[in-house]
Amino acid sequence: MRYTFAVILMVVGVVVGGLGILQKTLWAPEDTISATAQIDADKPAVIVDPGMLNLYETPATLTVKGSGDLTIAQAPIENVEAWAGQSAYDRVTGIAEGGKLTTKGTDGEGKVPNPAGADLWQSEVTGTDSVELEWNDDANRTGFLVAGDGEAGAVESVTLTWPNHTETPWALPLMIIGGVVFVIGVVLLFLGANNSKKEANRRKARQERRRKLAEYGTAFAVVPVLALSACGPEELPKPEPSEAPSSAAAGVTDDQAKRILDSVAADVKAADKKTDKKALAKRAAGPALKQREDLYKVKEKVDDQKMAPAVASEEIVANYTSATDSWPRVTSLITSAGGNSQLLVLTQEDPRSNYKLWSQTQLTAGTKLPELPDSRQGAKMLEPGSKDFATTPEKAVADYAKALGSGADSKEAKKFEADDFSKSIWKNQKNQKDSAAAGKAEVDYKYTPGKELVAQGTAGDAAIVTGVIEAESTISPESKEGRTGTLSLSSPQKELVGSASTQQSVTTKTTQVLTFLVPKDGKVKLIGGLETLSGAEAG
Repeated sequence: MRYTFAVILMVVGVVVGGLGILQKTLWAPEDTISATAQIDADKPAVIVDPGMLNLYETPATLTVKGSGDLTIAQAPIENVEAWAGQSAYDRVTGIAEGGKLTTKGTDGEGKVPNPAGADLWQSEVTGTDSVELEWNDDANRTGFLVAGDGEAGAVESVTLTWPNHTETPWALPLMIIGGVVFVIGVVLLFLGANNSKKEANRRKARQERRRKLAEYGTAFAVVPVLALSACGPEELPKPEPSEAPSSAAAGVTDDQAKRILDSVAADVKAADKKTDKKALAKRAAGPALKQREDLYKVKEKVDDQKMAPAVASEEIVANYTSATDSWPRVTSLITSAGGNSQLLVLTQEDPRSNYKLWSQTQLTAGTKLPELPDSRQGAKMLEPGSKDFATTPEKAVADYAKALGSGADSKEAKKFEADDFSKSIWKNQKNQKDSAAAGKAEVDYKYTPGKELVAQGTAGDAAIVTGVIEAESTISPESKEGRTGTLSLSSPQKELVGSASTQQSVTTKTTQVLTFLVPKDGKVKLIGGLETLSGAEAG
């Protein structure tokens, strides 16, 4: 009987230890957790909800399989939804049992633009037939847009994968317990074979073995119960993104701004090189488009006409983006290159459009800007008629236009701090009038404020305003007793008019794009500007 009991202990030890070994080998959990969704063939795009990649411990991998060029782009979910617009798409919303992702389909247009390279994205990855995105950040409000070249059926499946950190806490204890029980069985077997011991010792040893057996039996009863209790069904996790913002968020991140700036600068440079209006229109709008288009036209007749300065893109000194949740959007950048500082205003017409250069002003030397809002929060966009300042943004531009035409002693001029630009304008006016008078000619000036304007709040109580003034100077020859004098023209007027002299009045036009700092109280200050030639005509 003693031999039978020893053998039973040895068998139990092998079984218990084997269970521990199996938990570390054949029964070990998979290294990863994966879930897949098959995408409807009539859907050209897929949206992955915020928090989906954070269902389990990161790093997570988003894998997309399909045909042709594929893109995974990330942005705040509100921007992703805006880009998807009225198009059809599948939406990945959760995880289900059996390694499947839950999806919800939205009907709509069966085609989208190719999302690759769109300015709206904070980042993107691309590939052919398959593409992966690694994710190791917090969920926040980040959503993902998946699409191919825009046609339905390009995306076939979406898979999310996470590392599996499930532990096997009973594996080592079971191996230890099994080993101990096996050794006890061996010892008992050895003791049972010793026939030289006294019967009393045999009885005592038998009693001791029975007592230990009772203890081990209790342990064996506990282990399976604990093991089974750990094997109950686990509730599937649900996405937990950040709450939707209560106010508009910043439109462009710092990294996104640099990528946009580099693209704008390169495209504008290429357009300038060929004076290509069509190419320019892809990356310029508003005053910036007009200034360059006018210069392209001038250069057709004036070979040595200088172009507008290159877009400074070496460094972003400040990402002065606006806080907005609608379109059109505006973001401003203070940039520098080779000691030249510029304030660039960029606009985005709709979610699928790229940003375009709206204005470019060169900041005056020594300009000290006020504190600007944190780029993660964004600046407040201001209405042209906002009355929270010393003057409204639109009136600041209008008053400066009047000051240029009325002179330094005008009441409008006294609303502004002295600046080199207006001083040079007034000096040129005096010189031209003196020269015209010597030739018995007359010269008149006209400054008309434009309707296009961008105003943004600072971190304090001031506003930075960029507006447009159309300037004209008209020189007229003497006309007396039916006789009209002759004007001698120099470049670029003679090329644009088509003659070195004329008896008609000649009007030269320029476009001034100017940036002002408008305080809550006190005088307005010009902090930047760019004046370009628009043309000249006789008549």
